[in-house]
Amino acid sequence: MKTTSIEAHEFVKDKKSRMHKNILQTLRVIGKGSFRDMAHAGGLKEAQVWKRLSEMKELGYIVEVGIKVCPESNRKVTVWAINESKQLSLL
Repeated sequence: MKTTSIEAHEFVKDKKSRMHKNILQTLRVIGKGSFRDMAHAGGLKEAQVWKRLSEMKELGYIVEVGIKVCPESNRKVTVWAINESKQLSLL
């Protein structure tokens, strides 16, 4: 792996971790929501949230709890919540 790739990964790794924590804190407040709900409630950009959701699901931090129709796009979106079985180790 190139040195620049390693450096880029290390730079982004800390930002990802902070974003994961921000998203989790927002979910603690709102309980559950779509990426847009989380972005609006947490004062984050939508892209900051949706880009992290698959990672957070893989890590076991969050789970899919339903589907709803987004009032902005009129499309179905996934509703997420904190994985209660892993909650104690998250923050």
